[in-house]
Amino acid sequence: MSCRPWLAALLAVTASCPAHANRPLTTDTADTIAHHRCQFEPYAASTRSSGSPTLQTTILQLNCGVREDTQLGIAYSRGSAAGSRVETFSAAGKTNLIELKDGQTGVAVAYGLGAAKDDTGGWKHEASWAYLIATRSLRDGLLAHANLGWSRSQSAKQNSSTWALALEWTAAPKFTLSAETYGDDRGRPWIGGGIWSPLSDQFSVNASFGVQSSNPRVRQITAGFNFEF
Repeated sequence: MSCRPWLAALLAVTASCPAHANRPLTTDTADTIAHHRCQFEPYAASTRSSGSPTLQTTILQLNCGVREDTQLGIAYSRGSAAGSRVETFSAAGKTNLIELKDGQTGVAVAYGLGAAKDDTGGWKHEASWAYLIATRSLRDGLLAHANLGWSRSQSAKQNSSTWALALEWTAAPKFTLSAETYGDDRGRPWIGGGIWSPLSDQFSVNASFGVQSSNPRVRQITAGFNFEF
């Protein structure tokens, strides 16, 4: 599989933030979906950088609690830029190791595999990842999250160390703001923010923005919803 710049950008959108049901965050959280419950999270992303075509991506995610401490999920994406198209598919899981409580940091481990195909060929294994997650309540309505892990790109034949830090603030009962920074040891970090708002017990909407401090600078905006059942 050729690794065109916009393909690398798409994989950054999907493979680096795999099926973890925490929109609008890219940073993962140590909690898991309740047993016998599922979350469907579709969203759209637009990624732009100077001198490159705009990448438009649609991502569909489904995650379910399969045990009290474990969730499993799948994600499919389809992106296009300059008349070319790429698709990705990933399967991921997360297992809680230490429950998040007042005065106790929650700890979990996440893991997954991803495949990709572009206009030049069929599906190929593209990505593998695993990382540790820590979440702690700093005070009422304020959570801090940290991720540290490993990922591998098959097309680039590279292993990377990945990291992420985030804060979530419940500013009002139906209004949660987030701020985060994330990246790996092979590129410049991203910084971003997001908003999440529940419209009912089962349905919520979300949006986010992110900027990578590279040259040229990369900007991304996303919007989506969450349906729990």
